[in-house]
Amino acid sequence: MVSRSVMVAVATTAVALAATACGAAETARPGGVRPTVSSAPTESLMPTQPPILPSVTPTSAPIPTAVPTPTAARTAWSPRVSGPVSRDPLLGANPVHLQPGYGIRAVNCRLPGWRLQAAAAKAYYSAAIACHDRAWRATLAHFGLTLAGPRLWAGAQGNQYAGGCGRNSTGREAFYCSADQTIVMPFDSMRSIARYGEGYALAVLSHEYGHHLQQQIGVMAAYHARAQAVGFSSQAGQLLSRQLELQAWCFSGMFYGMNAGRGSITRSLSQQALENNSHAGDRPGELRQHGTNRNIASWFTWGRHPSVKSSARVAPSVYECNPWAARDASSLQ
Repeated sequence: MVSRSVMVAVATTAVALAATACGAAETARPGGVRPTVSSAPTESLMPTQPPILPSVTPTSAPIPTAVPTPTAARTAWSPRVSGPVSRDPLLGANPVHLQPGYGIRAVNCRLPGWRLQAAAAKAYYSAAIACHDRAWRATLAHFGLTLAGPRLWAGAQGNQYAGGCGRNSTGREAFYCSADQTIVMPFDSMRSIARYGEGYALAVLSHEYGHHLQQQIGVMAAYHARAQAVGFSSQAGQLLSRQLELQAWCFSGMFYGMNAGRGSITRSLSQQALENNSHAGDRPGELRQHGTNRNIASWFTWGRHPSVKSSARVAPSVYECNPWAARDASSLQ
C-alpha cells in the first residue's frame, strides 16, 4: 500500500463564475448508511453503511422542464443564498437528483497507453474526458440539458497556467475552473500521483470531471452563491465545500461502477481509484473543504455500487449522489 503522503490525490475546485472570482471548495450518499467497501486499502476506511438517504421526495418520471434548457437556461439560473440546501432547486432538490434509478451509459473506453511524460499524459487525459462525455451525455439529455464537454489544460508546468482562474494557488495537484469550464492537470504537480500509474491519475481526472457535471446542472452556480454569502472559509462555507466535493467523488464512482471491466477501464483501475480516493481527505493544516478519508471512500463507493450488499445487482444512480439532502451530518465530515 502506498503511504498517504504520496497518495493524496485530489484537487480543490477553483470555483469561479468570473475570471477574478476563483475560490476553493468542494462531497456518497449518506442517508443513515454508508456504502460497503469490499476491498478498502485499510480496515479503518471500510464503510459499514450507505450514505444518508435524501430528505427530499423522489420523482418517478423525467422532469426536463424543471431544469433550464441550454438555450434559456444557464443564463437564467437564479441561485438562492438562503433557505435549506436540501430544498434548493439547484442543490438538494435539483431535478437531476430526484429520479431514483437513472444512471449513466456504459461505454467502451479506449485509452492510449499510459506513460509518465507530459505529452502522453495530456493525450491520455483527453481520451478519458471524451470517454466520460460519452458516458454522461445521455444522462443530461434525459433531464433536458445538453452536455458541453470540459476543456483540458495539461501543460508541463503549473506556473504556465493562466486561464480563467488565474494561477494555481490551490495547493492541490489538479483543479476544475468553472470560469472557463477547464480541468487543469499540470504535469509537474500531478507527477507525485501519476508516477504510481494511470489508475491514480485517472481517479483525479474523473473527480474533476464530476465538478464539471456540477457546473453543467447548476450545482456549481448555486454552491458559489451560497458560499460567497456565508464566506468560503466559514464553518458553513466549509460544509458547502465538502458537500460539493463528496458529490463529485460520488459522480466519479458512478462512472467506474458502470464501466469497470469494459474496454480500457479495468477493474484494477477502479480499485486504484478507490485506493487513491481513500487517502484524498483534508490534510493537516488545511480548511475542512474536502471531507475525511472515510467519507470520501464512502461516497465514491456508494456511487460505484449503491447497496450495502456487495452481491446486490444494482446500477449507479444520480439519485444516490445527493449530499445536499443528506440527513446524517456525520457523512459530510
